[in-house]
Amino acid sequence: MTDLLTANFADHWVVDPVAGLAGVADVSIVAGKIASVTWRDGEVAARACWAAGANPGAGDPTVALLPALIDLHAHFRQPGANASEEVESGTRAAAHGGYGIVALMPNTEPAADNVETLQAAIAGERHSVRLLPIAAATVGRAGTQVSDVAALVKAGAVAISDDGSPIADRAIFRAALLAAAAAGIPLIEHCEEPTLTAGGEAADGIVASRLGLRPWPAAGELRAVESAIAVLRDVVSSVPTARLHLTHLSTTAALAAVRSAQGEGLPLTCDVTPHHIALIDAWIAGDRRWAWEVASGDERLAPTADAFDSNLRVCPPLRAAGDAAACREALRNGTALAIGTDHAPHSREKKEVEFGLAANGIAGIETSLSVALAAHHAGELSLATIAAALTTGPARLLGVATAGLTPGAAASLVQVDLAGVWRPSRATLLGRSINTPLIDRELPGVVQLTVLEGRPAYQR
Repeated sequence: MTDLLTANFADHWVVDPVAGLAGVADVSIVAGKIASVTWRDGEVAARACWAAGANPGAGDPTVALLPALIDLHAHFRQPGANASEEVESGTRAAAHGGYGIVALMPNTEPAADNVETLQAAIAGERHSVRLLPIAAATVGRAGTQVSDVAALVKAGAVAISDDGSPIADRAIFRAALLAAAAAGIPLIEHCEEPTLTAGGEAADGIVASRLGLRPWPAAGELRAVESAIAVLRDVVSSVPTARLHLTHLSTTAALAAVRSAQGEGLPLTCDVTPHHIALIDAWIAGDRRWAWEVASGDERLAPTADAFDSNLRVCPPLRAAGDAAACREALRNGTALAIGTDHAPHSREKKEVEFGLAANGIAGIETSLSVALAAHHAGELSLATIAAALTTGPARLLGVATAGLTPGAAASLVQVDLAGVWRPSRATLLGRSINTPLIDRELPGVVQLTVLEGRPAYQR
């Protein structure tokens, strides 16, 4: 086992979402515990800095310390698809991305709808990364019979979900929501109306039309969101402890519906992905500008040599610049409590095929922080928003206690060079699969060190 860390981090830009503090500080770690945090300008100034967005100014240190990141939505493909990823490679990739805790979705082969499979999904070398299993909401993720939620929670499940498949039968969805409430955990729902999205390859719009791709309309997400909210509204009238989380939302309309429901006081949360805040459907045509660099109607749609990259096929699909802007706004205004990577590694055999035949998903756990920092450097997201969306937000959903950078606590942190740049490649990525459209693209933010509970999980 890795030795406990003893180190002094002098003159760092420190961001602590738990305490609500940010600024220049010295952090001392002794035998794996945070011995002291000394704020250069005092705690009052650090609290004001956090409230202002925790953004470093000119002349401030560019190497930052944040609490170790938490991913509420990832796939390590174990058991069943170990050629794409497994616990050993997945945790190695997670630590490289700055993550100390990762929640794993249950769409394994077979589905994690029983205790044995749930435990198999997190077995193996973890590189000091903590894994939290999410159990299948229904048997076989078939949507016809609710799993034995009580037994799965007793075995360690922190939530239930049929991710990858919506629970289309509203009676079964209601029963799953009630079972989750009885067990004290959330139901995480994949929002898609299959009658509208079946066969969809790209977001319905000018890009899909121009490229001849089958459309996946925004209404396919909105209708599922509205239906889920209606069931939640009914359930909480008699069971106020019910909690519903809608994962990887991607459209302006769906996020607006969630915000409206939250305004009613419903126990509803959601997350967005790195690719939905930063990439748009025009990438499929070869337009490789960040979402915030593209004005509506300014998409470059003439296919280039980079067009039809199958690594861009995801579910839900990449959408227009306006939807990406809505995803970023949802993080800023608190509608979305987290950035979930939806890390979806696939083997070359499943991705190096014609666009419409490729498996859905991007391997994003190693690039998530960098994509968020690209938005930060563009003035789209504050460092406070990013830090909360990658730590305290997912912790709240998953029921994870996090001490932040509090003196006396076990050290769980990530050290990242905010000014550094790197390029994802087979040589630099540590996961088993590298199905990302960001290969060879210069990205900001170089993770130097990831520590979980006093032990280094990754060191550059």
